[in-house]
Amino acid sequence: MDNKTLENQRVLIVDDQRAFQLMFKGILYSMGATNVAFAPTGEQALAKCTNIGYDILFVDYHLGVGKNGKQLLEDLREKKLLLPNSIFMLVTGENTVPMVMSAVELEPDDYLVKPFSQSVLRSRIQRIQRKKAHLATLYQALFDGQAEQVITLCQQEIAKEGRYQQFCKRVLVENLINLSRYGEAEVILQHSLEQRRSGWALFLQAKLCFLQQRFQESLALCQEAIEGNRYFAEAYDVMAQTYLAMGELDQAFSSIQTAAEIAPFSMPRQYLVIKIARELDNIPQQVNASKQLYEITRRSIKQDVVHLLNYIRTIIDAAVREDDPTQRNRYFQEVSLALQRVKRDDGMIREIDFSLFEMLCQARLESLSGAQFQAKKTYAAVAEQLAEQHQILPDAIFLLNQIGEFEQASTLTKLVPAELMKNPLLNTLFSDQQNFVGQKQLQFAELNKAGIKSYKEGNFATAITQFETALELAPMNTGSALNLIQASLQQLNRQQKHKSTELFDRCKKTFRVVDNMPLPEHHRARYKELLQQFTKLREELRR
Repeated sequence: MDNKTLENQRVLIVDDQRAFQLMFKGILYSMGATNVAFAPTGEQALAKCTNIGYDILFVDYHLGVGKNGKQLLEDLREKKLLLPNSIFMLVTGENTVPMVMSAVELEPDDYLVKPFSQSVLRSRIQRIQRKKAHLATLYQALFDGQAEQVITLCQQEIAKEGRYQQFCKRVLVENLINLSRYGEAEVILQHSLEQRRSGWALFLQAKLCFLQQRFQESLALCQEAIEGNRYFAEAYDVMAQTYLAMGELDQAFSSIQTAAEIAPFSMPRQYLVIKIARELDNIPQQVNASKQLYEITRRSIKQDVVHLLNYIRTIIDAAVREDDPTQRNRYFQEVSLALQRVKRDDGMIREIDFSLFEMLCQARLESLSGAQFQAKKTYAAVAEQLAEQHQILPDAIFLLNQIGEFEQASTLTKLVPAELMKNPLLNTLFSDQQNFVGQKQLQFAELNKAGIKSYKEGNFATAITQFETALELAPMNTGSALNLIQASLQQLNRQQKHKSTELFDRCKKTFRVVDNMPLPEHHRARYKELLQQFTKLREELRR
């Protein structure tokens, strides 16, 4: 046996178990290693890789609190800290399907399940070293993102008909598809499939057919790929996308659910779960997938506060849509737990005023519980701070629509940065709320318009009824509240000596909708004028 496999190689072992570190170090030394470093956490490993380019990394999947091995690999690739000739091997004692398949999907150079023998380790490393050495220029082009050079190098290697031609064909086809060169990709795939019905070729041909809207062909190819490998999560992804494009929602959901069970730690997959679940109005699955997105990203290079915000927004959205009081209360509790958990999580990056976000969430829950005045009061307390907090503008808009302040919600919507709306889940939440409140908003507008017409015709009693009905749909709507007050005051003025105390009290109560609230200029002027009229009437009643 060759005892110099690791001679002159810089090796990093990333594992939080000291006993395994020492045992593994002994194995590596017997294989010729002399330069072995350790890191007990993903964060420390990332810091070491910033200063040193390691030749081989052995990384445990589970690393306690903090980044796991998969997230470390994502970080190293994103930051270009994993050199083209470096070897990255994931190591774990867990061999469950979701764990293994999620790791394999990320395509480390290899994946080892504990325990493993020294001979297995040596043969795996030597195999990868030979491949990396032979395809050094190709790996460098991939590292540099030189797509055209990658294509040329793959074509040259394929022409030699060497041992790595299948790998090069796959890389070549993937690059051609990414460049929308579908015709060239299909020629290579057809030739490959004539020789051998391999899983990678079936999958890429299925993807190609989907992109070209050849849906039946895509489904047949996905099915064939899955028959060859029942854990082929990516084939289930394409199958789900195809069924969705065909409008077959139940089949689409069944397919993406299977993919998520096989390999749950994929962001695009969880976004697809949410998309299909929303089409089916499957609220629990939407909440579960948005939570998965938050969990997947919270310690990785993909960490973004928007994933946390969207998770909590999705729960509140579920509560808004839920008719069963018991289930709604469960969603209320989940929101509270999620907010508390974040406040205890020192590792969460927060580019926002989280207390402000929390207040808006609580206001939405208050509104759902019937405490409309309190919800609007909360909004009034934070309104001036929103201009500097673009990330949570959507939550203010959701709240305003919820309490019926459609005009203010529309004004704020224009301030939301376009970049923020590129997030697919947030975009969906926005669209869904617009659809959800759209019918209510339409009914409200018709009632308010009818009330204005009645008022202009001098039918104040009818106008009052119409404005009150409008406020049942949009309880905190400033414009309609002012309309109701104005109609009530006119009706009170019409009553000469025996003014209705009931109407007066209702008028007084309606003022609460606008008292101490931030108002647009045209509403503020009306409010002041109506308040003066009301004060005068109140003094007359006291005489």
